[in-house]
Amino acid sequence: MKFSPFLAVSFGLAVAAPLSAQTLVFAAGSIELSEVTIAGANVQRKVKRADGGETTQSIPLASVLRVDFPKPEELGAADDLILKGKYAEAYQKAKVVQDLHAAWKDKPGSWYASAGLLVAESLLRQNKHDESARLMSELRNMALSSSLQIRVTMLDALEQFQKGITGPALAKVRPLARGGQDADTLSRLYLLTGDIHFKREAFAEALEAYLQIPVFYGAEAAFLPAAELGAAKALARLGRLQDAGDSLSRIVERYAGTPEADAAKVEKEAIAKLTGAAADSAAPPAAPAPP
Repeated sequence: MKFSPFLAVSFGLAVAAPLSAQTLVFAAGSIELSEVTIAGANVQRKVKRADGGETTQSIPLASVLRVDFPKPEELGAADDLILKGKYAEAYQKAKVVQDLHAAWKDKPGSWYASAGLLVAESLLRQNKHDESARLMSELRNMALSSSLQIRVTMLDALEQFQKGITGPALAKVRPLARGGQDADTLSRLYLLTGDIHFKREAFAEALEAYLQIPVFYGAEAAFLPAAELGAAKALARLGRLQDAGDSLSRIVERYAGTPEADAAKVEKEAIAKLTGAAADSAAPPAAPAPP
């Protein structure tokens, strides 16, 4: 990469320095985030003057060309927390990344939109629709990749699902699987589709949606517990109690210590009571005791 000597001296940029984690890239060179502070619309850093003293140099954030950051660990943590139903904690994790990347939200390499989707989802899951609406409006108007655009549509459907408006929610998600998306996006899509069908009491369709994940996207391990639990519950509602019980037993064993395993125990107990009551009602009356 070539740099402008004037700009490199003026801004004190690192010339010919290799890009590494959390790098801001300018026309004149690159700066590690750890070397600067963000002050309003500028990044600032301390530089040595010719007389040995220090001075503060400011670079407008608007001049950032792109950022080079690895995927923040907080995003994976937030995703995991959402799947575990810990929405307030997920919000805190994702918000840290969103706030940091807000300074270069529209630049290549920014994680702002990815973090914003998780922030919006965590708010929706808590039924904080007014707070999520402002962020969703911003995300809809951003230039996003196709997978992130699909995630925005899925969140629109999630909002309707949360409000019990399942018909329009289903209409939004149905076309999305036709685009040949990545496994992560499709796993999210089928899980949401299964939840919508289940809420509509269309249990056969819910079962089909849930089973897409373990059958075709088994490598997406984070989504398997919820998908398998949804499928087991759909089997139970379809009257396939033996299959449901077997599936629930596997979930309890395979995902011990997870919310899905706990929910599977409750569902299994409910099936046991149901089948026990049915067996009692079908049993022949006891013979009278001999005189």
